Amino acid sequence: MSKSLDEAAQLVDALLNAAKTGAIIPIRLPGQIEAIQAAISAAKAESSAALAEAEKKAAAAAGGADIEAFQRDQALFFGHAIHELRTPMTSIRGYTDMMIGMGGLNDMQKQFMDTVRANAKRLEALMQDVADMNKIRGGTMKMTAKMDMFKNVALVTEKAMQPTADQLGRKLVFDIPQGLPLLNLDSDLLARALNKLVENALRYHEKEGGEVTVKATTDGNTLVVTVTDNGIGITPEDMEKLGTVYFRSENELVRSYKGSGLGVPVAMGLAKLLGGTVTISSEAGKGTTATMRIPGMDPGAAAG
Repeated sequence: MSKSLDEAAQLVDALLNAAKTGAIIPIRLPGQIEAIQAAISAAKAESSAALAEAEKKAAAAAGGADIEAFQRDQALFFGHAIHELRTPMTSIRGYTDMMIGMGGLNDMQKQFMDTVRANAKRLEALMQDVADMNKIRGGTMKMTAKMDMFKNVALVTEKAMQPTADQLGRKLVFDIPQGLPLLNLDSDLLARALNKLVENALRYHEKEGGEVTVKATTDGNTLVVTVTDNGIGITPEDMEKLGTVYFRSENELVRSYKGSGLGVPVAMGLAKLLGGTVTISSEAGKGTTATMRIPGMDPGAAAG
């Protein structure tokens, strides 16, 4: 385990032991969770630097196989490390929910518990993004294909993203018609990719009246899904870097939200695994449209 991941694991273990023994100090919890987040972020940076170094060495030796082997090793390593971190974090969130549910907390203590729960959920989401990105890069993402309709995927995303829309005061609209191509793929991964695009679209708005529309159409036997917002848009300079792992705009509004810089890369990577693509079009100050194209099930196979 890297130094930063080892530090994160130690912090999580200490917090979990405190929860088990009743030694948690509410006022210290937000800072402790933030320390864990910082350790995970440092581990991400270490991973990115190590990958860049491996690519440099492999390019010098003209050996692409070295890069692929490194990526597989990184994926396996991070998969194990994140599993070890996710388990105690789930316990911490569970203990926090239990303490809130038991009552007896004063307003300040309840506020601390709410902060811990929110940070724990954000950390779990960060670990999921890091895990997904490393599986995508390492070619270890498992997929289970099944026949499904996009309407079902859209319902999953709507349920997952509506609380975020409500929290941010955004309007979230789904326009999913009948007659879309049948799908034969891992619909969980498709929903995960769509969630990332919708979440990004919901966040970055300068004023009230923010609206995000998810629309599905067909192009032959290809499913075309667009996620359109009326937010701050993306500058040409940032568009050149969009999709780069860990890249985040320097825009103050973007930086005001804690993020990993993995949302768009994960969405693009998952779509590629499903045989599709994600493209982004945007203009600063005039909103953004993300377009995902996914191949439908072969009509002959569906009929058979």
